[in-house]
Amino acid sequence: MDQMLFQASLEFMSIHDVLQWIEMNRLSCVVNITLKVEREMVLYLEQGKIVFATSRRRGLSLSELLIRTGALKEPMVVHALAESRAAGVSLTRYLIEQGLLSSTTLANLFRQFLLELFLELFASKSGSVAVVAPAPAAVLGGSLKLDVGRVLLDAVRLFDERTRDTDKQRHEARTLLNKRLSDEDFQLPVLPSILMQLISLMEDDATTFQDMARVIMTDQVLISRILKIANSPVYGGSGQVDSIHFAIVRLGMREIMTIVTGIKLNSMQYGNLPQERLQALLDDALKTAFVASGLARQCRLDPDEAFLGGLLLDLGKTVILTLAQDYSIEQELLDELMHVRHAELGALIAGKWNYPEAIQHLIRYHHTRNLGGMVNPTHTVIQIADQTVQSGGEHGVDNDLLHVLKLAPDAVRDAYEAALDAFSRIKSS
Repeated sequence: MDQMLFQASLEFMSIHDVLQWIEMNRLSCVVNITLKVEREMVLYLEQGKIVFATSRRRGLSLSELLIRTGALKEPMVVHALAESRAAGVSLTRYLIEQGLLSSTTLANLFRQFLLELFLELFASKSGSVAVVAPAPAAVLGGSLKLDVGRVLLDAVRLFDERTRDTDKQRHEARTLLNKRLSDEDFQLPVLPSILMQLISLMEDDATTFQDMARVIMTDQVLISRILKIANSPVYGGSGQVDSIHFAIVRLGMREIMTIVTGIKLNSMQYGNLPQERLQALLDDALKTAFVASGLARQCRLDPDEAFLGGLLLDLGKTVILTLAQDYSIEQELLDELMHVRHAELGALIAGKWNYPEAIQHLIRYHHTRNLGGMVNPTHTVIQIADQTVQSGGEHGVDNDLLHVLKLAPDAVRDAYEAALDAFSRIKSS
């Protein structure tokens, strides 16, 4: 029996958020989109990937695209449609299994079809979306599976390119900057060398406390900062930690690795971005990481995962700010770009630095609200920590998020105060 997972007006919930929620939770489902003038399109997803799509608008269908591009002759397409329906499989699966089109050729054509669908959708001012599970068996199990994020990214870029702004200079700057972001035409921040050494050690099961201590002891300033953090309220403050060896034994190698990551990234330099602006971003990131870690402990979640998610969630903004210096771009547009693109870029950075997929997902979706009643507790912790730091206290946190984790405002305040103490210890050393 079909289950309605989510239903909303597109005026209040963007298709981006809906599809990213599906991708994040790797759902197999059907997305029914109804636009004005009774236009309807349907997306089919398997494990968060787009596997098929249909549209009732004349001239906007995959079969018509196959004919229009010359990929297949019309009689062959008509025959394939009839045979696929009779076999109970999707048209795309039938075409590949019968050898009528290669998987690469069909994937490119299907991507082109999806771009046309999304352009139609973006241009619409009203409509509704409904998400139903499960996806029908006819569309499942095929080899054609497209990444939601990449298709959306290409569609947004293409839509931007086709939209003409009255201010030509503003439009050109936006297009160029968007293109560089989409083409990954930029240098990512470089992971500090000591972190690279420690990551290598952590990947070796034979690594001992002494191995980690030997690397850390090459940086006396780092040792001082680690000890200040280890003795802060974030870690309970039970007994004085007076040596790096004792700190590693007491807190564990993973926790020490997390602390070193926070310290080193907070002092990072990147491109020609003014240090004052960069430092403001890095400071907020470190505070968010400490708040997230503290809340994760209270909720019996993985504090290391929460810390790294909080630390890296806004790192993508540094890429946008650095690129924006090459263009004449107004602040309003820059803020918009940072809001829309920073999570995607932050996840890219985490991936290039070989952080786990779980961390990449936390960063990629940290502004996406839980939909359809499905909750990722660590994801919610990150959102609460972010809101706490940005608003300067527990009063700026969405009560619905607190309710999800059964957290009292006092718990958030305590985590925030402990985070500020840990942060001040780092900055004072």
